Amino acid sequence: MSAPDTVAALAEIQEQISAQGIELVRFETPDLNGVSRGKSVAAEQFSKYVERGLALVSDIYCWDHECWLATGTGFGEDLTFADLTMRPDLSTFRVLPHAPGQARVICDVEYSDGRPVEASPRRVLAQLVDRAADFGYTARMQGEYEFYLLDFETRQPPFGGTDITTTLTNQRLPVLMRLMRDLRALGLTPTTLNQEWGPTQYELNFDPGDGLEAGDMAFTYKTYAKDIAAVDGYLLSFMTKPWTERSGSSCHVHMSLYSEGVNVFADSGAVDGLAPPFWWAVGGQLAHARALSAFFAPTVNCSKRFRKGTYAPASISWGFENRSVAVRVKSWRDEHTHIENRLGCGSSNPYLVMAGMLAAMLDGIELQIDPPEPIRTNAYHRDDLDVVPETLEEALEHLDDDARLRSYFHPEFLAAYGALKRHEIAKARTANPAYGTPEWHDHVTDWERDQFMVFA
Repeated sequence: MSAPDTVAALAEIQEQISAQGIELVRFETPDLNGVSRGKSVAAEQFSKYVERGLALVSDIYCWDHECWLATGTGFGEDLTFADLTMRPDLSTFRVLPHAPGQARVICDVEYSDGRPVEASPRRVLAQLVDRAADFGYTARMQGEYEFYLLDFETRQPPFGGTDITTTLTNQRLPVLMRLMRDLRALGLTPTTLNQEWGPTQYELNFDPGDGLEAGDMAFTYKTYAKDIAAVDGYLLSFMTKPWTERSGSSCHVHMSLYSEGVNVFADSGAVDGLAPPFWWAVGGQLAHARALSAFFAPTVNCSKRFRKGTYAPASISWGFENRSVAVRVKSWRDEHTHIENRLGCGSSNPYLVMAGMLAAMLDGIELQIDPPEPIRTNAYHRDDLDVVPETLEEALEHLDDDARLRSYFHPEFLAAYGALKRHEIAKARTANPAYGTPEWHDHVTDWERDQFMVFA
């Protein structure tokens, strides 16, 4: 914002604070796992911290889900545990409908000398959005996250059954209506709600957003869906694979590119109604799919979701209206034409899955990477297709080897992310004697639930 815009926005916020009796404002920012970190500021101090920024320990970029410290990230110990500075983006200020007297604002993060922290996931997506603008594109995106609603004490579904898309269970729990109302008040636009394949597993979708706004919307959803559900005594979990025998939770990312308001993927006079950038964007996603898995499946639990016959992808593949593949294209051929990447997991950081998908699409377009023929049958019956990485280690190795994809990301981010993920792998290996064996891959442990059920 320019200085006059900031002054005007701040004045409007101060009016809201006064009129609605706001006492605390949450300054928040995502860590590398997408967990909201920050501090609450007394409302009467809000203007001061907008002007000077708010200190936050640099350890947030080396914390795992339990706040154990990873080494070698470039943060935490490497900075002698120094403070960073949170700078609120006033356009993200929202009054919290479920928390009387409270509001929130999303922040960018700087070093003490004013340099942006390139490891910040919000910064990562902002940089990719700017890169897309250099191509002449605006990215329209939506993260389609699934979740489980669980009893807070037992951490089990309130009722059983796999009544996927059954009318009488789609909104059986009253908390679902609260979620829709309160998330709407936070600026999201709910569109559809349905039960998924697991007991009390749901999918709540929203209109897409353009650029950084899309990441902010998904971050808001993941953070405040949990907070809202807790009001009614539920644990809402985005953990990717909470139980061996039950459905995993995904994050299907939908994305299209626009130039001067026109969808560049659609061409009514072309084959299948699709323009060349569409085919190259698909090609880019497939070419970089293994490396993207480091962002799309970012915990040691995530790869347990990728199994044949489970509606989750098991191969590096694509097709039209095909739910057995990794990259799916719906039948619309108009301004809504877009690509759906189904590799994303519920535990993923929305800023990073969107940034990764956008980077792969831009690279595919720049190099004009043609995809293979689409899969027109059930991909689960094919044994000749390349498979999704079976471990986080494998995904990180592919990311390390993918120089083209890495070129879209700042080295500071890549170093911090890689060090954190390898710390998490070592932690899992130490805690689980069977780690890495077939027994590990075929079974979800209590240790995983303790790590990821609440904060993933």
